[in-house]
Amino acid sequence: MSMEEQLMNLKNEALSLILSAEDGKTLEEIKLQFLGRSGKLTLALKDIVKVPVENRAEVGKLANEVKQAVEEALERQEGFVKKETITKKRAAIDTSIPGIQPQIGHLHPMTQVMLDVVEVFKQIGFQAADGPEIETDHYNFEVLNIPKDHPARDTQMTFYLDTRNSKVTPGEVILRTQTSAMQGRVMQKVKPPVRVIVPGKNFRYEQVDASHGFEFWQVEGFCVDTHIRLTDLFGTIDYVLRRLMGQDIKLKFATTNFPFVEPGVDTYMECTVCKGKGCSFCKYAGWSEIMPAGMIHPNVLKAVGYDSQKVSGFAFAIGLSRLVTLRYHMDDLRLLTNPDLRILKQF
Repeated sequence: MSMEEQLMNLKNEALSLILSAEDGKTLEEIKLQFLGRSGKLTLALKDIVKVPVENRAEVGKLANEVKQAVEEALERQEGFVKKETITKKRAAIDTSIPGIQPQIGHLHPMTQVMLDVVEVFKQIGFQAADGPEIETDHYNFEVLNIPKDHPARDTQMTFYLDTRNSKVTPGEVILRTQTSAMQGRVMQKVKPPVRVIVPGKNFRYEQVDASHGFEFWQVEGFCVDTHIRLTDLFGTIDYVLRRLMGQDIKLKFATTNFPFVEPGVDTYMECTVCKGKGCSFCKYAGWSEIMPAGMIHPNVLKAVGYDSQKVSGFAFAIGLSRLVTLRYHMDDLRLLTNPDLRILKQF
């Protein structure tokens, strides 16, 4: 058999197998069978050197044409097989079946309420500030009219940082117990008028129960200007809480004592969990403390360099963690730190 006949037979054999192939694996086997390192067509091309010199050019040209024809047939059939496979897969898919819903994250309820609080205060001229959670005793207590020997310190069980083997005086660096610590930091840098809120996390060594935690969020707020009165404070509290919790909420105020305000007031809101009937969250009182406040003490104004004879101001601290639980009618503050997605997906 001449070389030309051998090449044509290989071409016909390869094309026949290629056209009958129905999957990629079969096509790959055919490719190796003819074009692989030890393939039939590859070996035949190596034998061209045995062809007489006068016929070698013509045989070589034919060999290249055969190889090109096999390669093009393989490429066409691969495309056809791929298209057929996709068509079959599509036909097997029931497009009427609902797809798998992706897990899309959303803001934590604490963050949602905090952003609402910030937005309401921005609308009445307050600016939001941020401060350090690791604070100094100076700003957390002393600037706020709570010297080291003051009994009010006993009401805020404080976490002290271990400063051994450092140059820091023991007991001077703490985890802040109140975002009120930002009053001194802001007012020392900004001259009146001042309207600021400070959302943030605080820490106290407290017994954890349905309405208390050792880690909790507050929104501190303070306003200093000329002619600020207690009625301005009451009006601000009433406006903000009704914007956040609804116009129909019931509020009441009671006198209280805080070293950094004089006079001091406590704001109570009717418990939304039990509708005022009494439950474990409100300690069966029907009311929940939501916003302690008062007129900034003259000693605090003096400590930050303000003239207490010319300016006055009020301050408040919204218990943000408690506000969230009351807004969503939760009966336990600890739900906010529970990582169970079945809880968090509800908000």
